[in-house]
Amino acid sequence: MRKGLWFADVGRVFGWLATQRSRRNRPFMLFENRTYTYGEVYRQSARYASLFHAARRDRLRDGRVAQGDQLAIGIYQENTPEFVFALFGAAMSGEILFGINTGFRGDTLANCIDQAHVTLLLADPPRYEKLEAVLPRLKGVGPEDVLIVDGDVGEGKVRRVEEVLEASEPAQETKRRQRLDIFSPLIVIYTSGTTGAPKGVPLSHLKMLGAGLITQRRIELTRKDRGYVAMPLFHANAWYLGILPVMVAGGTFVLKRRFSASAFEEDILEHGVTFMNYVGQPLHYILQALERKYGSGDAVEAALARHPKNRFRIAHGNGASAVDREKVVRYLGMEHVYEAYGSTEAPISTVVMPGNPMGSVGRLNDKKVVILNEEDKPCPPGVVDAQGRLLNYEEAVGEIAKKIERDNIFFDRYFNNPEASDKKFRGGHFRSGDLGHIRIVDGKRYLYFNGRTDDWIRKDGENFSAENVLEYAQKHPNVELAVAYGAPCEVSDEKVMVALKLKDETSFDPKASFEWFMRQQKDAGMDPKWMPDYVRIVDDFSLTETQKIVYRSLKSENFNIERHPGMRVYFRQRGDETFLPLTQEAFAAIKEHFTRTGREELLARY
Repeated sequence: MRKGLWFADVGRVFGWLATQRSRRNRPFMLFENRTYTYGEVYRQSARYASLFHAARRDRLRDGRVAQGDQLAIGIYQENTPEFVFALFGAAMSGEILFGINTGFRGDTLANCIDQAHVTLLLADPPRYEKLEAVLPRLKGVGPEDVLIVDGDVGEGKVRRVEEVLEASEPAQETKRRQRLDIFSPLIVIYTSGTTGAPKGVPLSHLKMLGAGLITQRRIELTRKDRGYVAMPLFHANAWYLGILPVMVAGGTFVLKRRFSASAFEEDILEHGVTFMNYVGQPLHYILQALERKYGSGDAVEAALARHPKNRFRIAHGNGASAVDREKVVRYLGMEHVYEAYGSTEAPISTVVMPGNPMGSVGRLNDKKVVILNEEDKPCPPGVVDAQGRLLNYEEAVGEIAKKIERDNIFFDRYFNNPEASDKKFRGGHFRSGDLGHIRIVDGKRYLYFNGRTDDWIRKDGENFSAENVLEYAQKHPNVELAVAYGAPCEVSDEKVMVALKLKDETSFDPKASFEWFMRQQKDAGMDPKWMPDYVRIVDDFSLTETQKIVYRSLKSENFNIERHPGMRVYFRQRGDETFLPLTQEAFAAIKEHFTRTGREELLARY
């Protein structure tokens, strides 16, 4: 396959498509009142490829890049056209782009850049302040290696990328003299794991093109379709389900600098959007914004489902509840929501197709995908009652896994992280880190998602280690011992919960603790997603014989003070400026929200 498909790298395919007479003057990307044709995106990407060629030559001379190695280019910015140009420019030049999560800062940011061996870094002005704080301790990047994208940060500090582009060699230099291995990585996407450090997941040329082609065929995109890309470009979702399917189809996409639920309605009507890629939590925010504006779901449907400018027909993403998916279809008068299950690593994937049970995450055609219990034995299928409630949770729910060889075309192993890679394979199986179960419906196997394993938390479509949260919770001046884990979320994925054992003669101050965590975000590199949503105060922890804290009971009890009235729990919601005591009245309101979204079962048994 490596030799037979040598021509199927992203740069070569994009160049061939973008320069066709039927495409080159057709709109490809819309961004803030500016239209970029296929031809223009290609020309701008070729300029970036020339820049990367020049940077490689410089670093070969000074020894920071070895002959035959790819140039490691970091990109630390929000969504702009320059991110797209850099991706296709890296594809054309055969280099590798590292999409650094804009939430990374402090030690996490520095370790990520160093671990990737980045020697050229693109950043936008809002991110430069965070980058400047860690520049002195970076091993391979100095101020001269940083290029500012989409703005300026002051005279003489660092160079603007446009200045360097103008001085780079002509675009003709982007023509490669050697064939590119389509299994080589084009972009590395970061996800955090059980070690607490970010893990880079390489997305190869083959994987990127395969995802684009499969998605385009699955949802039948055509050149008349217009996508809506509001998810961050450092996230695989934006490329797998957003930009590449549009590229394959010859359509157009609207690129948003950042996600905005309140702007969604105006955007899709103004631009004639026909489909979007999504993550569950942002999709819920969109629905909330529409319901607040119009007053009820019926009013939203009346206003939008048959609106003369509404061309919306398809959504494709992951992490949305069945209730939210049904609402989107009804409110926008659309055809179907293709809810996917999978990870950036990609060995296991399913999609809810038309006619599949809405509560599932799709049919399991792959018999190699199994549910394993704690003894690594296959779990039996789930048994449900007349209301669809799972009756044999303890027996049926386990880790979603796949019997697969270590060398495979799906998971290219974590970048420069053999220890984390090895943890993904145990007993001949790739381990997803997800909990789930299988139900047999009309003789067919369907996969149901039940959350994350103890070491992982998934929030807003991103995975991170519980240790990321634990690192900061443990530093709280009044905390003797802490644990962190995922808790049920009303909408999608999980919330962040910590359990704290306090030092003697100290107490938990909700306001002061909230402000302490906020300072960690501002000054100490804590990602805002790691901010606890629930805080449980315990007198002591249950321990195993080897003195390890027992997580399973904490996660099972979550914050359900109705079932466990003796728990002392604090919580916060969007917009709060302090943690609040979780009273029975407050819990009842939260539980009612779970009921509305069809996720009440998670509270009872997580």
